Amino acid sequence: MRGEREVVLDELAKSAVVREWTRGVVADDATPSLTLLLAASCHLWVARERSGSVCARCAPTPEQRQDPVALGMADSLLRAVAEREPEWVQPWSDLFIVALGLGTDRGHMRHLFDEVVRREPEHLPVHVQYLQQLGTPHGGSDDDMHAFAYGAMTHAPEGSSLGVLIPHAHLESLRTAGYQGKGYLRNPLVARQLHHAADRSVRHPDYRRGPEWVWVHNVFAMSFYLTGQLPAAREMFRALDGRYTRSPWQGMPGKPLRAHRRARHRSGVWW
Repeated sequence: MRGEREVVLDELAKSAVVREWTRGVVADDATPSLTLLLAASCHLWVARERSGSVCARCAPTPEQRQDPVALGMADSLLRAVAEREPEWVQPWSDLFIVALGLGTDRGHMRHLFDEVVRREPEHLPVHVQYLQQLGTPHGGSDDDMHAFAYGAMTHAPEGSSLGVLIPHAHLESLRTAGYQGKGYLRNPLVARQLHHAADRSVRHPDYRRGPEWVWVHNVFAMSFYLTGQLPAAREMFRALDGRYTRSPWQGMPGKPLRAHRRARHRSGVWW
């Protein structure tokens, strides 16, 4: 999962005041590494905002062209930090985001992914983004995407948040097929895989809530709801206690928050 430093810097980058303060930061010897990381986070936020892709977990679609100038500035700052601080994970996870925005070839994406997980094996956002790159919309296949999700989950310790990759991969497949084609989810194998993933992650005694836990539970809640596993969906909604993330609900018909509330109510949770 992501470290506290990554979470804090990402939150700071949302501030217009911070972005203005870091706009002139350059990678010289006098600038602290943390300042360079913060400036790079600001450039990445600007690139996502200008493309309309403000979801930090989501890989940009081919239609979402990110600002190459902002991405280039982030890239130079991140490479300077990666050279100075070889064991820090964030320069590599952010370089992965830069490569996504620039449409880098899959071989280089795999190299960056490997650099991240060598330093932080359970880094959830980079696993999610790499999984999306393996899917059909990005020139891959559903088989590759699901194989990656299963491999990542089973190689992680029980209780790891990486179990969410299983329902996330099914939602990606459903999104590709179209949300009206819900026959995909009628396959009993899908429900069994969802329960197996939940048992290895959010329902496991060793599971600990990390920075992405609300999104993780929303993904499980939506997946269980769409497969008709209402008791399991109810369990997830009760754990959330009303908390909501726009992803993954933005793929449902209508407004995301309304889709979330409808699913929660139909699962028997009214608060």
